[in-house]
Amino acid sequence: MASATKNQTAKKLVCIVGSDAFHQEMIGRIPEAKDWQLEQVLHRTDVQPNGTFDFDVLLNEARGIISGFDRPPDAIIGHLDFPVSALVSLLCRDHGLIAASPEAVARCEHKYWMRQYQQDALPDDTPRVVAINPFDPDIARKPPLPFPFWLKPVKGHSSMLGYRVREASDLTQALSACRRAIHRYGEPFNAFLEHLDPAELPTDEIDGNHAVAEELISEDQLITLEGYRHKGETTIYGVVESRRSGRHMSSLSSYYYPAELPGEVVEAAQKQVTKVLAKVGFDNGPFNVEFFHDPETGALNLLEINTRLSKSHAPLFEIVDGCSHHKQIIQLALGQTPDRPKRQGTSPMAAKFMVRSHEANGVVHRIPCQEEIDKLRALMPDLKVQLLVGEGQNLSELVDQDSYSFELMDVFLGGESADFIEDAYKRCRDSLVFLIKPMDDAD
Repeated sequence: MASATKNQTAKKLVCIVGSDAFHQEMIGRIPEAKDWQLEQVLHRTDVQPNGTFDFDVLLNEARGIISGFDRPPDAIIGHLDFPVSALVSLLCRDHGLIAASPEAVARCEHKYWMRQYQQDALPDDTPRVVAINPFDPDIARKPPLPFPFWLKPVKGHSSMLGYRVREASDLTQALSACRRAIHRYGEPFNAFLEHLDPAELPTDEIDGNHAVAEELISEDQLITLEGYRHKGETTIYGVVESRRSGRHMSSLSSYYYPAELPGEVVEAAQKQVTKVLAKVGFDNGPFNVEFFHDPETGALNLLEINTRLSKSHAPLFEIVDGCSHHKQIIQLALGQTPDRPKRQGTSPMAAKFMVRSHEANGVVHRIPCQEEIDKLRALMPDLKVQLLVGEGQNLSELVDQDSYSFELMDVFLGGESADFIEDAYKRCRDSLVFLIKPMDDAD
């Protein structure tokens, strides 16, 4: 059983599910963290394993860890997608803590259900979507939508198993990939649904092993609103711009915070997500919501709603605001009124760059060394680097990658403007070198 000192006893016990050293240290740098006892419940590698996982085993492990503390938790949060978002909702229900209901989380995170609620809330601003059984042999012969369209699993993240289907051969390949891997998240998601009140869920029997065919929605600009719902009110406290690259422009390449976006666009996006979340019944929890935006016409297309804060944005908030936006979500979970980010960081703008390989597969033969990173950090104090691969690693073994690339490294930088940051990033890319041997040559 975990012990607590007299000083710790006065602190609020805050559990973070599925965290790691990088994020635990960042949360610990929040000024208010002096009043919190931060405890990690499960590690990131436990909830994002290389292979299949059992949802109920993770839930019981998390319950066991939490029950081992010397007192009940005051808040439980997470910053990862499923299964963490689902685990957090159930653990909060166990302890009567402030959080969105597990049923609302499921309604948001099930891609088909979310679109149905969106259709009710925004009938003129919802793409056409069809739920499909990827194991139905007739699907390949009778496409569910006119080409082109996106094929996605009902439950996934990081664009995994997301394919742009332009013709019949693309559909055959996408269905084949989906059939091989959809159970990895489909079965755990079904296990999550077993813990919920069926009377509060749609009755269409579209479970986690289904997929959706979705009408293409895409504009020049992709933005993410970070916010929360509390007592029926929606608050947006940060806006991030996402940039894309690669095949079909579907791989995320960088994030910029704060996004240079007119206030009326943020207000329009907030109105849309408020209507959808109200239909879903989502309240008392954090979210980040992605929109495609056309700067010329002002058109907004809601892409997806995530029932958590974005861990990818956390270092950007720290650089710009002086601390991660875990602060706002922990304050919300503790029943406090969250502070607005104060722009008291080291730089007025920050960006994250995702260094990717677009090879079909390969083996990593060289990664940047710590000395190379330290030399750059001496010139760029805001620089943070997360290496995501090791030497000798087969790229195909990386978990939860998008369908068209492998993520090798994340680089976080601050600066006075986007141009300034991009120049700094080019220097980083020139200095931090990877060598990837394609599989045909890897032996």
